[in-house]
Amino acid sequence: MRWKITAKSSRALACAGLLIAALSGGASAARAQALASGRANRGMNLYESLAGSSSSSGSVFSMSNTLGYDFNALIGADLTVPVYFVLPPANNGFAGSATGLGNLSIDARLNLESPVVDYQPTATVAFPTGSTTKGFNAGSVTYDFDNRFEHDFGVLTPFFDVDVGNSLNNGNLRFRRKIQRPYVTLGKVAEFMAGPEVHLTHRLTLSADAYEVMPWGPQTLISRIVLPGAVGKGGKHNRTYEIIQRQVGGAKLVRDDGFDASVVFSPNHFIDLTLAFNRSIHYSLNTISFSVGFNISQLLSSRRD
Repeated sequence: MRWKITAKSSRALACAGLLIAALSGGASAARAQALASGRANRGMNLYESLAGSSSSSGSVFSMSNTLGYDFNALIGADLTVPVYFVLPPANNGFAGSATGLGNLSIDARLNLESPVVDYQPTATVAFPTGSTTKGFNAGSVTYDFDNRFEHDFGVLTPFFDVDVGNSLNNGNLRFRRKIQRPYVTLGKVAEFMAGPEVHLTHRLTLSADAYEVMPWGPQTLISRIVLPGAVGKGGKHNRTYEIIQRQVGGAKLVRDDGFDASVVFSPNHFIDLTLAFNRSIHYSLNTISFSVGFNISQLLSSRRD
């Protein structure tokens, strides 16, 4: 098996590396250690989030309910149930809006710190509770194993992330890319991300990364914006999910590469606000995303205090 990184992706990764090096050289302020609001507690956590992504391919919104438990500073687990709302592009008369339950998922995570590098592995399994015809489910149990490596240099945290599994759009990790794709996939795939996080204050974080999606073997792509049996409009720049609801093919079907940028603001210890931008080079597609997260456990705790 041989994976080929495109020239455009190589340039994007090189730019990310140069950005890390430049910021590392100028970072001298001490970083205030702050996790996202959803990871601020020990013990039980109830986290609610509303997120959405919009592009010329349509809009996908989700409301996620996550019940988590941190056994200690090293080990935790989560149970997540999402609900999706999909709006197709206005110019696609054969697409349909849809609402419904997504896939119930469970994950187990570790937080391993060392003087050299911090390592955060997370294993996720998602069960096919969502509708396949609406594009909320790939028709099978999906899984992935995410591996996050990072190290703090003052206000700067360079990171490298590799996620291997049998589907994209799996998992609910705080450092996941903020985009919600207008399709789901089924097939073996690895996703690589590299970039910096810049912690301007303990409440405000900027992040950027270059990414490469590298699938192999048979792949299935299920559109969220085209009705079963219909033929939609569009399809330029490899965006076949705008035309056909379900496709089966080789690795090229779900390959992707590009870059992301986001800003996360936590005005207090129980609210997270995120605004993000994604540029897919493979699909020649720009996507704007947002999310609003509430740590209900922290909110109730503060009211009791």
